[in-house]
Amino acid sequence: MIIKWTNKYSGETGYVASVSRKEGHFVSTDDINKAKSYSSKTVSNIIKDLIEYGEGENNNFEIVE
Repeated sequence: MIIKWTNKYSGETGYVASVSRKEGHFVSTDDINKAKSYSSKTVSNIIKDLIEYGEGENNNFEIVE
């Protein structure tokens, strides 16, 4: 499962390539083939983490398969 993000203000979209828990942010990619694939067990927790890091203030996250 892949996480797609959409910026709430600009409408820009992309995919989560990686998440840095240490730095509290994600790295984006425009290429779905370069996006990190998460298991169905962990994908919801990753989105929760991103929101806790403050990434949800400007972005909406959705799961794509």
